[in-house]
Amino acid sequence: MSVLAAGAYARPGMGHCLALDLGTSTVRLWTSVTGAVVSEPAVIARRPGGRHAVGRAALDAQATEGVTLIWPVRDGVVRDLVACVQLLRILLTDIGHPYDTGCPVLVGVPATATMRQKNVLVAAVRRATGGRVSAVEEPLAAALACRPDPGHDDLVTVDIGFGRTEVARIVDRSVAAAERVEGADPVDQIPAIARCVRRMSVHDASARRRRLLITGGGAASPGTAARLAALTGRSVTVPADPLLATLTGLRLLLTATDVTPTD
Repeated sequence: MSVLAAGAYARPGMGHCLALDLGTSTVRLWTSVTGAVVSEPAVIARRPGGRHAVGRAALDAQATEGVTLIWPVRDGVVRDLVACVQLLRILLTDIGHPYDTGCPVLVGVPATATMRQKNVLVAAVRRATGGRVSAVEEPLAAALACRPDPGHDDLVTVDIGFGRTEVARIVDRSVAAAERVEGADPVDQIPAIARCVRRMSVHDASARRRRLLITGGGAASPGTAARLAALTGRSVTVPADPLLATLTGLRLLLTATDVTPTD
């Protein structure tokens, strides 16, 4: 069974499931308990006496009470395990998602994350949810959400995120190569991204199209798609909401149905 098949992680008879995209600046999730997409800043405020706040409430607490903020994720990977678990537990409790050892949970992970970083992420999500956690590389989830044919197209993905930009080549429904974009001009990283895409390009006579999928917050910046198309010679796809591409793909793997944002 292909990981890129819609419904690949579906569990018939399960009462609820959870899809989670945990980023440096924002945590996005969908749970069948509410049927809604929830998006909150990935931050926790630890108040005196153990009364913690997360997301927007944490930012409000910092502004009104002067509490210290903790951002547990940096460059797309967990840096503070305890704070990450607390953040997710409070957020899930607030939306009514139960702690359930039978609940299937999918979490996106950067394709360039090390095995240790992936294991720490899975451990944090498991402690927070109690569920059966599986990690899916984010480029694969995004590719599924955007409906290219990963089995025949020459597909390269670019995730332009906050603090982490990575390029991945997808071959036979798996990530064949992945690279972080390092040393880019902080003002204009498009040339560095294009160089990375070109390094990953190989001649594939069987490919029907040379495609470039752009996701993340930087995908919506004016001129990004057109410049990358010109610099790489690829047909560029930008999803309707590039911030939700990973989460949409994760939900498709769990349920074979699209995410419809309601929050």
